[in-house]
Amino acid sequence: MEQMRVYIANLGKYNEGELVGAWFTPPVDFDEVKERIGLNNEYEEYAIHDYELPFEIDEYTPIEEINRLCGLAKELEGTPVGEVALEIQHAFFNSFEEMVEHVDDIVYYPDCDDMSDVAYFLIVENGDFGEVPEHLMTYIDFVACGRDLEIGGNYLVTSRGVFEFLG
Repeated sequence: MEQMRVYIANLGKYNEGELVGAWFTPPVDFDEVKERIGLNNEYEEYAIHDYELPFEIDEYTPIEEINRLCGLAKELEGTPVGEVALEIQHAFFNSFEEMVEHVDDIVYYPDCDDMSDVAYFLIVENGDFGEVPEHLMTYIDFVACGRDLEIGGNYLVTSRGVFEFLG
């Protein structure tokens, strides 16, 4: 997971044609935001103009919500799911928070680049169909089996491997 950060701008200054903002690394301290981008009695509003996060936000997402979601993202840091969290979220879930709640229902196939690799793993290495005699191995169409798995299941092929949602 890359470093998380958000660009917060002074909305009043922005509306006047002046760009006053700064990058912040969560957890974001609102007092620091006020100081760095000049929020005061005259300029009270801010907006998120850019972000590098493993989830989506909009320009008016509250800082407290960003900090909360970043805390959830930290829990996934260093895990395979954390590396492709946004892809997994878009494939199976309505929100980042929902994905985190179901992270234990996500299976990772690290040595599989595609669904035929998953089929091979399940049939041969994992033994889902019992032990397959060597003389029958050439008759198994792993590409077709992989395609059937993908049609009948919740699989996501990524650059980091294949993921399956069991929910």
